[in-house]
Amino acid sequence: MSDAAKRDLHQPSHHVRLVTASSLFDGHDASINIMRRIMQTQGAEVIHLGHNRSVQEVVDAAIEEDVQG
Repeated sequence: MSDAAKRDLHQPSHHVRLVTASSLFDGHDASINIMRRIMQTQGAEVIHLGHNRSVQEVVDAAIEEDVQG
């Protein structure tokens, strides 16, 4: 079975919501944006906080947005 066929078989039992962000002094924002777009095209709701976010900001947003994942 091809990778595409295996991927198409998975159907989550709940709506997927997650938070993405890049931390202070992290240069990986391009890869975070790529992963965010991939997850969105697969049906996930992605709350992107942007760049230079602290751990506390990410945790607070995850709680406030009731994310899973």
